[in-house]
Amino acid sequence: MNKALKVLGVSIGNLLEWYDFGIYGTLVPIISSLIFPSSNILVSILYTFIVFGVGFLFRPLGSVVFGHFGDKLGRRTSLLLTFWIMGFATLFTGLIPTYSSIGILSPSLFMLLRILQGFGAGGEWGGVAAYLAEMGGENRRGFYGSFQQAFITTSLLIGSLSGVIITSFGQSFVNSIGWRIPFIAGGIILIPISAVLRIKLPESELFAEVKAKGKIAKLPLAKAFTRNIKSSLFVLLGTLLWTVSFYIMLTYLPSYLNKVLLVNLNQSYVINSIGLLVLTLFIPIWGYVSDKIKSRKALALTGSIGFTLLSYPVFLMMQSRSFPLILFGVVLMDFFISFLSGSLVSWFAEVFPTNDRYSGVNIPYNIAVAIFGGFAPTIATYLIQITSNPISPVYYVITSGVISIIAYALMNDTAKLSKLPED
Repeated sequence: MNKALKVLGVSIGNLLEWYDFGIYGTLVPIISSLIFPSSNILVSILYTFIVFGVGFLFRPLGSVVFGHFGDKLGRRTSLLLTFWIMGFATLFTGLIPTYSSIGILSPSLFMLLRILQGFGAGGEWGGVAAYLAEMGGENRRGFYGSFQQAFITTSLLIGSLSGVIITSFGQSFVNSIGWRIPFIAGGIILIPISAVLRIKLPESELFAEVKAKGKIAKLPLAKAFTRNIKSSLFVLLGTLLWTVSFYIMLTYLPSYLNKVLLVNLNQSYVINSIGLLVLTLFIPIWGYVSDKIKSRKALALTGSIGFTLLSYPVFLMMQSRSFPLILFGVVLMDFFISFLSGSLVSWFAEVFPTNDRYSGVNIPYNIAVAIFGGFAPTIATYLIQITSNPISPVYYVITSGVISIIAYALMNDTAKLSKLPED
């Protein structure tokens, strides 16, 4: 299998994973009224995002289970299992009856599928990051690693565009069958494609070499959090701003614009889609640049400082409810997120040796995503609810930014490593 097919085969699971999260986050304004109805719109939104966040609580469990298998049996074996779980969770989400049909059973089933999705997704990200870094060689780790994030943002873009399309058919269509189509179509289309590509995917050559030398770690999880505790803390704290920015600007944004600022829902999806397109286009560019200049740190600091400094002015800009101003602010913020997405995948993977890289990257990343990212929309909605201040989520963003900037500044840059460590 050539390298292009390898990149596609390993990254398509991330496409499936984030397609589901992207669809769910995008359709929250619709799902909230059908599955979690309430007389208070913000309360209904809050319940919907709480269930969204509950799924993320199971990501660390999935990261432990699949990370262990990935470091003991191989990246390919673990990644074959994760996409089946995620694919069927996505498909069945689109088949759940609404609250008006089956009452409390409807949100209960939604939560169960969120839990399954989160468990499967917990094993996905770190495995893909490890595989792409290990196939990148000395001069391509940043570039190949960036495709993981490019596939992720592509899936979010598909989700956002789905919102644009289905809302153009009117509210009655959206409430009846429209909201179900993206989930069902995603499962039917992506499951067989992912299956074929993942089954044909060869094992990572670096992992195969370590296995042949008998250097497989007995307990990769324990090794990652004892001998490599500094690297684990770096991934945890370095993920903080990255995940908060993702879930505030890319998942929560349509709900924020529509339900809080009362921007037309279709326009909200259009703004989000344009921002995601810009983000997706720049990610591989910065991955390529990080290889050329031999620095992940420079790009991560540029993105984190720019995003943190501009977050308050951009949130103020959004209060104007002006389509051009909001679009400009969102595109600007997504541009700075692209620096992080183009550099952090490879940087995180490079700080761990091969025999515990899957666990080492996967577990702290998923802990950060579960606590700070998955609940970011919930926290943002709650802050607005208790303060009656629509700009209050920005303080959560700024705090996350300061912590991650410190982590990037203190960590060694690994872009110049000619060879990834084995043990």
